[in-house]
Amino acid sequence: MNYGRLTEHIYKRSVDKVVRDVSQNNMSFYDGAALGADCAILPSGLLSARASASGRDDSVAARALFAASNNAWAASRGEVNDTYAVLNVKVPGRWREIKVRRIMEQAAHGAERLGIPIMCADVSVLPCVSEPIAECVVSGRANQGSMCKVTAGDDIVMTKWIGLEGTSLIAGGSFDALRERYPADMITEAEEFLRHFSVAAEAMAAVEAATAVKSGACYMKAAREGGIFGALWELASDNGVGLVADLKDIPVRQETIEICEFFDLNPYELLAGGSLLIVTTRGADLAKRLNEMGINAAVIGKICEGNDRIVRNGEETRFLEPAKGDEIFRYYEIVNNVR
Repeated sequence: MNYGRLTEHIYKRSVDKVVRDVSQNNMSFYDGAALGADCAILPSGLLSARASASGRDDSVAARALFAASNNAWAASRGEVNDTYAVLNVKVPGRWREIKVRRIMEQAAHGAERLGIPIMCADVSVLPCVSEPIAECVVSGRANQGSMCKVTAGDDIVMTKWIGLEGTSLIAGGSFDALRERYPADMITEAEEFLRHFSVAAEAMAAVEAATAVKSGACYMKAAREGGIFGALWELASDNGVGLVADLKDIPVRQETIEICEFFDLNPYELLAGGSLLIVTTRGADLAKRLNEMGINAAVIGKICEGNDRIVRNGEETRFLEPAKGDEIFRYYEIVNNVR
């Protein structure tokens, strides 16, 4: 199997179906929660969002925390209260205590920035773990705002830029190698892309802006594993619709282009934490409003009839498929082979 999350088909066949077939007493919960969702909201408003992160960087637990909170903000349309986080971190036995301290310091700073207290943090040293793995669950209560139905003709707005999380990890993990081709300040800037990771402000701003311009923000999706292509597929799959996106309209930083070119990676399939997809009836108005608020945003496509998920690049078109991993794992393989 591919690295990363299970593919959609395997998940449905070997996780979702298995749990539902066995469940009797709990089935009513699954109907409201959706087993494969990044964030589940029960009819009562109780919310639970989860995410995981791996890698050699000190930000591994902070990234899991930000990703889980992003899923919560997106699902609740920026309106979630009484939130708290539970962290579970697994580290290799060869690690020294100072590395655990650095990981937890970044997680604690991230929690302060988000205003989400870490209610429980479990750290285990395991012989079967070669690199740190962090898992986070953010719980809370979502305000029950009305959600309009995603329909053909709606616009798809994207915030910030693609591949932010993956670019940051690669810049930090391969600084010396990249320095042989690119200026140090460019690599440093790319490494600091994690400052853009939270989508809390833009999720709330999108709802406020949608109200102001009467754009009717219908649905939000926090992009991450599988890159922006994976997020677009999940957006369409979650709503049972088709879509058409224009490659030339998808915002990307030059640092991401250069770093992906160095390792021959596809930036559109690179870990995209920090970007938010918003489906709305008046995308141009919403994007303009968000840009006026200092949040980079662009209309990148439209919802369409049928189930085709298409990306256009000039005269060329390609059909999206469910994500089969993420380019960040191919980067790790490249680096490990070199070493």
